[in-house]
Amino acid sequence: MFQKYIDGQYGRPSGLVGRWIGGKMAAQHQPENLWTVNLLDAQPRDWILEVGFGPGFAVQELARRVPAGRIAGVDFSKAMLHTARRRNAAAIRQGRVDLRESDAARLPFEDAMFDKAFSIHSIYFWPDPLAALREIRRVLKPGGLLALTILPKEKWGANSDGTWGTPECRPYSGGDLIRLMAEAGFGDFAVRADPQPQFAANFTVMGYAAA
Repeated sequence: MFQKYIDGQYGRPSGLVGRWIGGKMAAQHQPENLWTVNLLDAQPRDWILEVGFGPGFAVQELARRVPAGRIAGVDFSKAMLHTARRRNAAAIRQGRVDLRESDAARLPFEDAMFDKAFSIHSIYFWPDPLAALREIRRVLKPGGLLALTILPKEKWGANSDGTWGTPECRPYSGGDLIRLMAEAGFGDFAVRADPQPQFAANFTVMGYAAA
């Protein structure tokens, strides 16, 4: 029961425990944030979407790199939305950052708005990952890049009954992600391993929206 509660907090942080988890995630995943942001090769006029922005560190870094574009993000945690908006308050006032509370499968954006999209350690918590990936495909321009950074399920270890994860937190392999992304309309896949020794188990699956 306690593990189910903690898994739920990682997926949708709330209250005092959620704020603590958010701070823990921020410190723990900062290297992966920078790694993934670097893979995006952000250009000054890019429009970029993050799904599951958490405390908003990756958004903050991208806002520095994209002075003439737009960084948008969704997260279904009110606590993380509040934290990320505070962290990015200046860029929000300038109209360069747009952060919203939303489900990944119901993105509040128009078709073909973004050049690139990414998500870091978030897909585990999406109730319907295929629907979410199709939504990301919808809001990406043809040929737009999607980058998903994960810790693959092989590094999590299986449950005693041979299953993986929990209903609240489901890990994926690289092959799982590629199959889901292909079904959602992505192709031309590449997998990049994190070169930092302490994070070597993580990798990023990259794919491009079909024209």
